[in-house]
Amino acid sequence: MNPIAEVETGRLEGLSNKAGRSGRHVRSFLGVPYGADPVGPLRFRAPQPAEPWAGTRQATAFGPSPIQSASSPYSGVIPGNQVAATSESCLTLDVWVPDGGDGHRPVLVWVPGGAYLTGGTSIETYDGSGLAADEDVIVVGVNYRLGVLGFGWFGDPDLGDTNCGLRDLLAALGWIQRNAAAFGGDPANVTVFGESAGAGALAHMLASPAATGLVRRCILQSPGIDHTLYPDDMEQVAEVFIRQSDISRSQLHRLLDTDVEQLLAAQEATVLEMLLGLTSMPFHPFVDGDLLPASPSIAFAEGAAAGVDLLMSWTADEMRLYPNPEADTVGPEVLGQWTRRYLTSRAGADPGRQRARNLVAFYGDLLAAKGRTQGSDVWAAIQTDGVMRLPARRVADSHAGNGGRTFVAEFAWSGPPAPGEWDRGAFHAIDLPFSFDTLDRGGWRQFLRAGPEADVLARQHMHAWASFARDGTPEIPEAGAWSAYTAPERRTMVLDTPCSVTPDPLADIASAWDGLWSPDCRPPSLSTG
Repeated sequence: MNPIAEVETGRLEGLSNKAGRSGRHVRSFLGVPYGADPVGPLRFRAPQPAEPWAGTRQATAFGPSPIQSASSPYSGVIPGNQVAATSESCLTLDVWVPDGGDGHRPVLVWVPGGAYLTGGTSIETYDGSGLAADEDVIVVGVNYRLGVLGFGWFGDPDLGDTNCGLRDLLAALGWIQRNAAAFGGDPANVTVFGESAGAGALAHMLASPAATGLVRRCILQSPGIDHTLYPDDMEQVAEVFIRQSDISRSQLHRLLDTDVEQLLAAQEATVLEMLLGLTSMPFHPFVDGDLLPASPSIAFAEGAAAGVDLLMSWTADEMRLYPNPEADTVGPEVLGQWTRRYLTSRAGADPGRQRARNLVAFYGDLLAAKGRTQGSDVWAAIQTDGVMRLPARRVADSHAGNGGRTFVAEFAWSGPPAPGEWDRGAFHAIDLPFSFDTLDRGGWRQFLRAGPEADVLARQHMHAWASFARDGTPEIPEAGAWSAYTAPERRTMVLDTPCSVTPDPLADIASAWDGLWSPDCRPPSLSTG
């Protein structure tokens, strides 16, 4: 007999299957609406409550993923991240509940990433049943609007609202608080976790006063911290999108009934046009003065979410997922020129020729010790720290400095490269199948050339996340005490085979970057175009 759950909008019938390494039965309720379909006049609006239904609703299949383009430059880079059906009617969530127990389990809420352009909870890497079964937690996956539908803004409040994708997440968390008990979950013990844009969305959401009281703990895996946009940036994005849509400012209302394929075509064209001039992610959370008063860097520095326990993680070689072979054809002088331009656009100030050359030389020496001697190695490492690791470390510093309970991890494991192939190292998103112990899904094991040691690490990784959700202290018993992250020691769990706790692994790197960031962490290119 299929499991039944009663939620605020009606009765659900789900599925029950054995899952995880334990083989425990898990009840799954899939495709559950948490908001009304955002279509027609609601297309660019904040989510509205889901409509109640009569009788019993079948919750045995995933809902459609958010509207997205299959040919996005961010689609298909890693294994198994292609979605199937997509629709504007995407405000659904999926719940996995282990059998047995007396209720009041911690609830882990997963927010998928994909550069705010792709992704969805139905991706098999994100199957939460094993995590639920083996760690005795409730797992919830949340879909939210992406691209122009989630993060477009045309300056017209009569057309829509700002940051609809973030508002979707807030609505989903409200639904979870009101309905967690129906699945045996503790509404006072909700942990959100996400990776890449999913983590970035959560960081921006926690920077909003609207998130107060919705979340007890948060896990940010490789978040994009310093990509926040501002109203003048959104004006530029809107102008390009409107032109690519072949409409005028006076015809904005036509966007409410424009065919979805036309919207996607204009969206893709906008992404490509803005790539070099403004940002690689033009559809992104922005400071709107309403929902989002400040970027995560500024908000966390000012004490936002100080009462939320934070686990911050990144991978050791984030940007080796995107190698630039051209960097192998130029010498240190040209790499210095690239670095100077990069730092000016990313960090907010021109470091000057010599400082840029010094940074290139620093990374050259650092990487030579690891046998990485090519220009592409240096360039990937500079981007890894400038885009991902150092901004995340800065937020961890702020949170801990404001009294927030903070833990930090670096995922450092990597599989052996295939003969003659680029060594991707511990690249961006490599931690995804370890978060859910799904190495055998979507081709991950083959892609990573992963052996039994990776399975051990997956179990440790998953247990660390679940134990943090239970009581605020992540555990990997084999690695020793995982103490809270505080300056100056900044103790960090290195997730590898074996795992170990070390003092700040980025200490020397942070010193090499000292003084390169603008005070508000806002690159000038984001204000001047």
